[in-house]
Amino acid sequence: MSNTIKFVCGEPSVAKHYPVVPASQAKPDWYKKTRAWVGDPHQSYPTIKKCMPVGDLISAGYMVPNPVEQELSVAPRPDTEVTGFSRQYPQGWTIQDPQEGHDHTQCPVHVDGKKKDYITFSVPWRIETPPGYSCLIMSPFYHFEDRFRLFPAIIDTDTIDVPWNNWPGAMIKDNFVLQPGEPLAQVIPIKREDWKMELEVNEEGLKRDTGLKFFLTDGYAKLFHRKKKYR
Repeated sequence: MSNTIKFVCGEPSVAKHYPVVPASQAKPDWYKKTRAWVGDPHQSYPTIKKCMPVGDLISAGYMVPNPVEQELSVAPRPDTEVTGFSRQYPQGWTIQDPQEGHDHTQCPVHVDGKKKDYITFSVPWRIETPPGYSCLIMSPFYHFEDRFRLFPAIIDTDTIDVPWNNWPGAMIKDNFVLQPGEPLAQVIPIKREDWKMELEVNEEGLKRDTGLKFFLTDGYAKLFHRKKKYR
């Protein structure tokens, strides 16, 4: 029995042209083009395409695209070491304040060695999950976005009720245009459970070797991997 996650959009045009999709449908191009083996199958080294844990993360959850064109540039703040930002939307996009963000003092750390104000990326989607489920919101790691960085967070999407999601992050490049439809955030539902940690010393564990890597190709995939479904 599967659970249902619901994405409710307040902007019909965004829902039509830039809908949320399962992350498995938005894999990065470089990953899709990568072969499973460096050379001949089973006669050469496997590539990252054969790593099931990486594939599970790339395909986990759902991809939320950027909903609107955003032209971003740095805007130095006078008499301060902090770097601000400037953003422009198309004239027709009037719902959000282009300068929506957070002051550096709200999170006084260095980003790539600099003090920066934090920009907020907003999407017109409300996320609903069943009771007991939250969502991990993060940059799609293997898309290797180098223009900006979305700060990961966990949101209790079974209780919060807001028409928009506002996700903070920081600019990495000084000037760029973020086009509508580009991957913005990966949303992975997670069940909230209580955990207790235990520490154990087991010297014999280091000596144990199942030998699967010698006798079974794709041993992890065939013996240990469990399929995850996001539809």
